[in-house]
Amino acid sequence: MKALPRPAGDVVLVADVHIGPEDPGLDDFLAFLRERAGDTATLVLLGDIFTLWLGRPKFTADHHHAVLDACRELRSEGVEVVFVEGNREFSAGVWEGDAFDRVSDRHAVECWGDRRWYLAHGDLLNRQDRANRLFRAVVRSGPVQRAFGLLTPRAGARLAARIERSLRHRNLAHKTSIPPERFAGYARWLARQGFDAGVIGHLHVEMAHQLVGDDGRVRRLFVLPDWRSGHRYLRIPPQAAPRFEAWRGAAAPAPAVVEVRRLAEGRVALTFDGPTGCGEGERIVVDSGHGPGGRVGRICAAEAESRRLVVELEPGPPLQVGDRLERSGDAE
Repeated sequence: MKALPRPAGDVVLVADVHIGPEDPGLDDFLAFLRERAGDTATLVLLGDIFTLWLGRPKFTADHHHAVLDACRELRSEGVEVVFVEGNREFSAGVWEGDAFDRVSDRHAVECWGDRRWYLAHGDLLNRQDRANRLFRAVVRSGPVQRAFGLLTPRAGARLAARIERSLRHRNLAHKTSIPPERFAGYARWLARQGFDAGVIGHLHVEMAHQLVGDDGRVRRLFVLPDWRSGHRYLRIPPQAAPRFEAWRGAAAPAPAVVEVRRLAEGRVALTFDGPTGCGEGERIVVDSGHGPGGRVGRICAAEAESRRLVVELEPGPPLQVGDRLERSGDAE
């Protein structure tokens, strides 16, 4: 997507809201959107705003329309709204010029002051995840999209729900850790492509990385946390450093999983991005940032200032990077 001049004012970026039908989190997100009319020049929705959305009007349900209406209101107030599709959105380009000023199915390039920014959902940056890249290419291909267009609204809703369920359970080998060297590789790629900074989502873990390139310049990469877990987003002021913020002073999000390692006897070792405060024998819940559902477990051991927990889990959905720890307060 071609870089365009940006109006003066702050840029706000949010990702991984995962709004679904009859979602209790919808009202909060709509309120967040409407409040941006007072402090934002450009709002960037950086993918996976919805559970799987086929995009076309006939597949657009009430929760989609509510977000689209809020974006139209922002545009009427002079806020530029940019939508970058995640791995759960398709054909959102039909809403360009209506709810959104611009839509991209891969990435956006934005000029901010003397910096050139790369904005993407982030699911394509891991080039070793060939299965995801193939799935994305196939589903977005012309023949498949034309086949989607032949479906009735009801059949489209059933298909979207089926794909959404499959996304939570497939390709887990690339969802159980985020090696630090991967981010250094991202930053080097940004430098080679001529970008000064980048923002991605997808991983559900809040991070800010910087790398000094061979030319002596610092490149920065920001990883957005999922909105769903902590109502956090990134703000880029025109004359100040980018910063993560919490909507309406929301409490700090619970620790996020950064590595899942299976052990013997049905146990897993979970490493978190911060201290958990948990101890042996305590029962916990590990919640998904993708929507309702989590895993209940009992802590068998707590190591390294309780950032690493060995847990015996009850049956449930698979765990992955970005899942959040919730303490039940119970102990055995």
